[in-house]
Amino acid sequence: MKVEIPFLARFKEPMLKGTKTMTSRTRKYGNAGDTFDAFGATFQITEVGKMQLGNIAFLWKEEGMESIFDFVKTWGQIHPQRFYDVDEWFYYHRFRKVKE
Repeated sequence: MKVEIPFLARFKEPMLKGTKTMTSRTRKYGNAGDTFDAFGATFQITEVGKMQLGNIAFLWKEEGMESIFDFVKTWGQIHPQRFYDVDEWFYYHRFRKVKE
């Protein structure tokens, strides 16, 4: 199934290079096997699950961030109404690029 997942422009290069392979969201956007288009390429979701934000932060490289501090800062910019709560649960979506 084709799904839609929005991404910030800053993630274009990491996603196209294959260094950003995960996104964490407040809701589930798809299931393993679903595809989505971003930045002129098609990606396939390989895994979806739930994890506490404090654990997600340690996966900052998969999230396409430069450091754990970059992850925390970016999370706050994307979610200005939410506090950074390490105990809160979110959906993670792992993916891989399948074609240009």
